Amino acid sequence: MKKIILIVFLLLYNLAEAQTTNPWSQIFLKWNTTQDNGGTGVIRSIRINPSNTNAVLIGAATAGIWHTANGGEDYKLVSVGVPEVEWVNQIVFSRKNPKNVYAGTDIGVVKSNDGGLNWNYTGLRKIKPAKYGSLLWVDVSDKSSSIVYATTEESGIFKLLKSKDGGDSWNEMYQTSKRIWDMRVKPNNPNVVYVLEESSATKWINFKKSTDSGVTFKTIDNGFPADFTTDAHRARLATTPANNNVVYVAIGYNGGGKNDKISFFKSSNAGVSFEKKCCGDPANPLENANEATDFLYETCHLAQITWNFAFTVSETDENFLACAANKLKISKDGGATWGYDVTGNIITGKQYDYYKSNNAHTGVHGDHHGLSVIGNHIWNGNDGGVYHTSDGGATVVKDITDGLGIQELWGFSQSFKNDIMAVGLNHNQICYRDDAVYGGWIGVNGADAMAANVNPINDQFMYNHPWGHERVKRSLTAKKGHKMQKLGIELGYITLDNLEFHPHQYYTIYGSDYGDRNKTYKLKKSTDNAESWQVIKNFEEEKKNAVSVKTSFANSNYVYAVVEPNRVIKSVDEGKTWTEVSPSRTLIKDTHLWRLAVSDKNPEHLWVTSKKGIRAHVFYSNNGGETWSDYSEGLPNQPVYSIIYQRGSDDILYLGTGFGVYYRKQHMPRWELFGTGMQAGKTPFMFINYAKGKLRLGTSRGLWETNLLELTPPKANITADRSTFNKENAVIKFADYSVADKDATFFWSFPGGFPATSTDERPIVIYNKANRTSFNVILTVTDARGTSTQTLKDFIKYSK
Repeated sequence: MKKIILIVFLLLYNLAEAQTTNPWSQIFLKWNTTQDNGGTGVIRSIRINPSNTNAVLIGAATAGIWHTANGGEDYKLVSVGVPEVEWVNQIVFSRKNPKNVYAGTDIGVVKSNDGGLNWNYTGLRKIKPAKYGSLLWVDVSDKSSSIVYATTEESGIFKLLKSKDGGDSWNEMYQTSKRIWDMRVKPNNPNVVYVLEESSATKWINFKKSTDSGVTFKTIDNGFPADFTTDAHRARLATTPANNNVVYVAIGYNGGGKNDKISFFKSSNAGVSFEKKCCGDPANPLENANEATDFLYETCHLAQITWNFAFTVSETDENFLACAANKLKISKDGGATWGYDVTGNIITGKQYDYYKSNNAHTGVHGDHHGLSVIGNHIWNGNDGGVYHTSDGGATVVKDITDGLGIQELWGFSQSFKNDIMAVGLNHNQICYRDDAVYGGWIGVNGADAMAANVNPINDQFMYNHPWGHERVKRSLTAKKGHKMQKLGIELGYITLDNLEFHPHQYYTIYGSDYGDRNKTYKLKKSTDNAESWQVIKNFEEEKKNAVSVKTSFANSNYVYAVVEPNRVIKSVDEGKTWTEVSPSRTLIKDTHLWRLAVSDKNPEHLWVTSKKGIRAHVFYSNNGGETWSDYSEGLPNQPVYSIIYQRGSDDILYLGTGFGVYYRKQHMPRWELFGTGMQAGKTPFMFINYAKGKLRLGTSRGLWETNLLELTPPKANITADRSTFNKENAVIKFADYSVADKDATFFWSFPGGFPATSTDERPIVIYNKANRTSFNVILTVTDARGTSTQTLKDFIKYSK
């Protein structure tokens, strides 16, 4: 008998061990095949391989470095060797040896020795959660692929550093308290460095040149003014091997529409002097100009240029320029004249907006960051993705983003079984996925979209924050025609949280009415699918929000909430009354509390996490918050973003951190890393599809999934659209909400209802008050791993 027990134990142990090493898989990478979407994720930098124009490297804002070998037909994440890299500000190839590539990232400079297929850290590196500022510029000399320059930003100090050994070691060459907006090395002279630096005397941006590797800089005041009295918001540099002595400066001011200003300057003598090429009066360094060939003509503007301002010169033609802030324009005469393309066929902003940029949508997404031009190839990265043209600007670039896992999710939710999904994409829309109806993702509305919630049972209903706050009854027959109405509460700004649905009544919803804008600071409850809301807790006096709310599947009377910054409150009567059950300040110290998980075996067992910071914390209570203990052993020094409890399990918890997912179950002494292949990033959303045995993760790098740690026996759970009926509406719609696999069978009993029994997954039952005024409901669920029965006594009640 002992042998049998030992064998069973070893089998279970090995199964769990195998699951913890299962790889994470990125899912649903095709976003533009079915919708008028126009954007999925932010591309910060882009660079064509000078030895092969079909090979291109793409740097995302939150998702590392990607590579295409075939002009964008497909992509591969190549920065897996530097998993801490998220933000990629700039990528440069060594023209002397294109196998050597450098990238300026949020954690420093990384390097590839095989053309960008594999990457390694260099000596200029931060260990996350520490990181550099967002504008880390890097450039490499054409004379030697080992001579590299980089700029860094830390605590308001900007530095120029140089490496002479390919990035192994670095020396500080220059330091300033003024922002360095761009940096380039003269292509044929590694001792000559150009920077654009904020003026210390005015709000202008100065051009500076060094001829001694950055030890000293001279501010140039010859054609391009120094310390000019007109304000400038941003400037960019461009150099080209087509003429080593050419330097371009594009400088702009975001004045809002008609008050925008932009100028382009060219030097043909390595920055000794400049000539203004455009726009407006040559004697005025920066002004608004809107003639037919000016950059700002026809709805082209400079909104947000401190965020988005791309500028480059062709590597094969010194007079071919591309520049983009909100829209992309081309110049083939050294910046003197500009157009949406070089043919004149597309000449107006409206035509540009409705240009067919791929088979699924029109228009080119705005807010541009990266440009690369070699020969007839123009590659562009913007807030929507990757665009390309191979005809030298004869037509506007076309969207070829599909296949890139660059989606930064500010909202994510899915239905309980059917894989109906909603996401809110940073810089992009609310999107829905229903393969049976839409054939993939569809864009719905919004920009900088945030909260995206799916009703877990009736997944026709969505609760979103695109611009406003909406309840949506989505179309089940077409990609358009969704019915939208005001949600009734405000879901907050980038809260990265979701609504909470009652375990037994799927139209009963708990949600925080955030006070960020409307100053309400309330916790609310709806019992009619967000048609109306009732205040169940008010935080107006302290002006704090409830940042997380959870109910218990063990006892739906229990509701817990985290109130910023470090309070936990508890209700045992579905929100009618509340008591505070916060951990002591001695235990949590200065930690801010963030997310909740509640056991489905005992409603008094709960876990609360710290808010994102440099140290991950989880706190545990086994008595409803009366006492707490630290439950953090084994966690990394990384932010915590999310936590989820696996229903039906031995208290299995999954924790989303800044560097992957960790798991822990009852009797484990510490947390362990769960799964392999996850890169650094935000992990704010976790959902479980029990029918498929999958853990889903919504991240700043798109959507991921892996197998659950364990597949457990079924655990029955009943839910219905409501729990009361009357003469006018005696129909109750029930649904299975159980832990069970996809082949499970169901047996329902409805004493006093019609029908009295059912084997449907979602039975519809009619009740008659003449029988009695309250009714039990029983559900038995059976799958390959066992059987489970739940009885809800007096669940259905007659209401006059």
